[in-house]
Amino acid sequence: MSNLIGSLLASRYLIHEQIARGGMATVYLAEDNKLDRKVAIKVIHPHLADDPIFRDKFFHEARMLAKVNHSNLVNIYDQGDDQGHAFIVLELVSGITLRQAIKELGVLQPDQILQVSRAALAGLAQAHSVGIVHRDLKPENILLADDGRIKVTDFGLAREISNETDTGSLVGTVAYLAPEVIRRGKANASSDVYSFGIMLFEMLTGRQPFQGDDAMAIAFKHTSERVPRASSLRQDIDQNLDELMFWCTEPSPEDRPQNATEIIQWLEGYEVPPRDISQTRVIEDQQYPTEFIPAVESELELATKPKRKLVGFRWLLASILALSVGSYTGWYFSSGPGALVSVPDVSDKTIQEAKTSLKELTTEITAKEIYSSSYPVGIVIASEPAAGLMISKGAQITLLVSKGKEMLSVPDLAGKDLVTATAALISSRLALGKVTQYFNADVPLGIVYEYTGSDGTKVEVSSGVDLVISLGEIPVVSGLQQKVAQAALEAAGLTVRKVLYRYSTNVGKGQVIAIVPDDVLVGKGSTLKLIVSKGPATVLMPQVKGETILAAQTLLESLGLKVIIDTKWLKKDYGIKKVTGASELVGTKLHAGDTVTIRSR
Repeated sequence: MSNLIGSLLASRYLIHEQIARGGMATVYLAEDNKLDRKVAIKVIHPHLADDPIFRDKFFHEARMLAKVNHSNLVNIYDQGDDQGHAFIVLELVSGITLRQAIKELGVLQPDQILQVSRAALAGLAQAHSVGIVHRDLKPENILLADDGRIKVTDFGLAREISNETDTGSLVGTVAYLAPEVIRRGKANASSDVYSFGIMLFEMLTGRQPFQGDDAMAIAFKHTSERVPRASSLRQDIDQNLDELMFWCTEPSPEDRPQNATEIIQWLEGYEVPPRDISQTRVIEDQQYPTEFIPAVESELELATKPKRKLVGFRWLLASILALSVGSYTGWYFSSGPGALVSVPDVSDKTIQEAKTSLKELTTEITAKEIYSSSYPVGIVIASEPAAGLMISKGAQITLLVSKGKEMLSVPDLAGKDLVTATAALISSRLALGKVTQYFNADVPLGIVYEYTGSDGTKVEVSSGVDLVISLGEIPVVSGLQQKVAQAALEAAGLTVRKVLYRYSTNVGKGQVIAIVPDDVLVGKGSTLKLIVSKGPATVLMPQVKGETILAAQTLLESLGLKVIIDTKWLKKDYGIKKVTGASELVGTKLHAGDTVTIRSR
């Protein structure tokens, strides 16, 4: 990736430093020169920015978040594209994450949990109210600002809610995914509720409810086991919060709160129990012990002050030392061997070109090969220390050189159900791609029988693997009456586009002879033609002389013949009066639909 530090995006945003880097984008600290404020800028990685579909999804995130205005959501300010750098501009929030707080404190007290929950749920409720589902709610995405604000962030995986949002691929951290998301790749507002329930379990106990050696094991537990009560791990847990957690993590979406608003309404009637200050946890460092007492602290500082005191002490000590050896230090770092110089940007160069660029700085250069999706083999991706950092002359520099894309073999998914196949992909560092379903008489319902890479072709790490799942056998309707057959096919998700009628000597009139799908692969929503029997193509004229008029008429019509009755008798007498003759001789070959006249006088 190009180093954007020092760059001016859109003639407005001056990039100062990198804050974070993820699989899709890098986040920078920047200065908005127009409004004179610090902002965070999320910039798509170049190889993704070249993908028009991904770019559309990226900017779709900005448009969705622009719908929402809430104090507990990270605000979005702007979006743009500058010379191939697609970016969105976000509110800068300085502080720690809920993950860091849990790691530091182990567990949170009821009043702290309520403070975090009410703020996060308020922001989430606003998103749900305008039709947005987060899909990746977890402690890492709850920001606890230095000034006491609490904000939900990273809606990069968000989607607008229809009835159920089809994710296309399984996303989000598996430890917080609802069972329906793992099984079917579909999420709605109640899926966010499940994720909140897992976070609540973690705030109460200091750990996630399901442990496993890999993502597959954890995913399987979410779909096959009930989240336990938090009180089964710790006896001193607030029972009301434990009950709320248990409700939010119901396996069936219908049994949970349907959205964040419903949880907020439940919390309105809940009062925080008084805190026993004598039981307040003490957080210690080597020199500055302190207590975390929320009654004194501002909103959820989460005991970050001890660390800041220690940092301040170290800076003070450094200042004293600097005064003691000031003259020597000044010489050493200005013109002496400790003089600092900026590391030049050597990305996009060959190893030899990079070494040439660095030769005036140092000869201590090594190369380290790493996988890259965006850099060709042998090209330098970056350096350690990174470009722009100040180092001493002669210091060691490591070139990070691309060894190309990391390609993986897809695990054997044939014969697995969707949940097991998804978990196997996650544990193999791959993702669930498009899932299609077709009728297949040779494979049981719900089982994978085809997938990307089944022929041994390797795929890039983290890429989506498409699955084909069996719907079982197409309903067998041969021999059924037309209406019954149509109802059975429609119940299976198929559409009878046209009905064709054919003569048949083996299938009775009105019964189905066969179905003819319009496509080779047949899935739900596919169309087909229904072939229905008209009865035999030819019939032999039976003996009707001596039979009653009614009996003769019924017999001839059952053979597909049209009947004209030549008689002087009233219709009420047809069951009594006999046929005296017919227009066709016995044994004559006739076609279905031919007309036969019977006489009775």
